[in-house]
Amino acid sequence: MTTRIQLHGPVAVDGVTPTPRTVLDRLRELLAGGVDAFPDEHRPNFFTVHDQGCRIYFYISPVTAKVWVLDSHRASAAAASTFAGAHSA
Repeated sequence: MTTRIQLHGPVAVDGVTPTPRTVLDRLRELLAGGVDAFPDEHRPNFFTVHDQGCRIYFYISPVTAKVWVLDSHRASAAAASTFAGAHSA
């Protein structure tokens, strides 16, 4: 099940570990425009977004609305097609 997230105003996105600027910028764009995210069932305010073959795991502070990217991975072509097939059924 997904949750629609849209943040208004300037969206502050940073990485907890070294994260490519392209990932931070893309997540900022997605959150400003509205994106469907998968909530972490075990941790409140933690989400995963899948975009253009990239999986981004992040936290949104309920106090400041600052977004912290904890992890991002670019899927291989085989993994991406398997993921797309599993979620289109």
